[in-house]
Amino acid sequence: MDKCVVVVTEREQGELTLASLECVEEGREVADRLGAQVQVILCGNEIAPLAATLAAHGADRITLVEHDALAQFSADGWLQALAPVLLQAHPVLLLAPDSGPIRAWLPRLAVRWRLPLVGCCTRIGIVGDGYPEVIRHTYGGACQERLIWPYATLVCAMLTPGGRGVGTPRHGRIAEVTIVRPKLDPTSFRDRTLRTLPADPRTVPLHEAERIVSGGFGTGGPGGMALVKQLAEQIGAALGGTRVAADRGWLAVERFIGSTGQIVAPKLYMAFGVSGAGQHLSGITGSETVIAVNNDRTAPMLKRADLGVVGDLHQILPILLRKLQALTAASDAYHGEPTAASDAYHGEPNAPTDASVAHRTLEMTP
Repeated sequence: MDKCVVVVTEREQGELTLASLECVEEGREVADRLGAQVQVILCGNEIAPLAATLAAHGADRITLVEHDALAQFSADGWLQALAPVLLQAHPVLLLAPDSGPIRAWLPRLAVRWRLPLVGCCTRIGIVGDGYPEVIRHTYGGACQERLIWPYATLVCAMLTPGGRGVGTPRHGRIAEVTIVRPKLDPTSFRDRTLRTLPADPRTVPLHEAERIVSGGFGTGGPGGMALVKQLAEQIGAALGGTRVAADRGWLAVERFIGSTGQIVAPKLYMAFGVSGAGQHLSGITGSETVIAVNNDRTAPMLKRADLGVVGDLHQILPILLRKLQALTAASDAYHGEPTAASDAYHGEPNAPTDASVAHRTLEMTP
């Protein structure tokens, strides 16, 4: 039987999660080193349209486990549906996102089958004669741990979301698709999901946030961090920051970003007063668009940013907040009709497009 790396994926609101796609791409790299194939498993109902996306990110074989009872997550349901599929797959490595749903059922399977299970993984490698090597954070991110199982026939690893980011898909890539329809008894499920509430950006885990506003030592203290927090609330973003800010008590310790803290991959990352130390930059490698404001034009964060502004954040943030508040008030009053406030916010009619200002640094002086 051919070797295979099995990746268990999940979806939210009908779409594959970014953490799942990260696992597929990580599995692809591991499988290439082993000369193996990547088998991706997805549970749900009416999920066939998602197979093309899984193939584009590296899947060789796709197993769609479909049942009406799997439309909403149930730990009992996933365990009943996936155990027989995994038993037939005979993988050398099982990868899955380190998420709440996965943690609800995979540890139970690992205990039943007496398998090694490790969470908070940041990187998966292969050493020796094909033994899996796992790197993960320990002691609250203060240390890194290297784990190797030289005699294990199967290792289960849960990959930290946002650790590697998602690469460019190869559209048109072909994968073998199999649909499995298990016989399940929903009345035996001890848990079921009734509905999913939208996450509050102020409390959502940073690795799940689509927008993050971050503050560093350059904020100057609690007052500057309060301005950063106001901007986060104004645009519906999560609040983050640097370890230095957290160590000084300006930020909750669980909200600092970096290789020793939270690994994030938002669509928008805004950094105010963040110099861009190496451990912080390694925590935002998966970010799609980075905007940085710093009064030091040599700050590494400005080199990483897609749009950098050289200036005093204590002058820039109040102006930005006023513009956003005026734009919101005008939008509420006129139901989205063009206003002077929106013109002031968006700039003059012939202002450059987003693409033309990418990788440009602006300098603002008092």
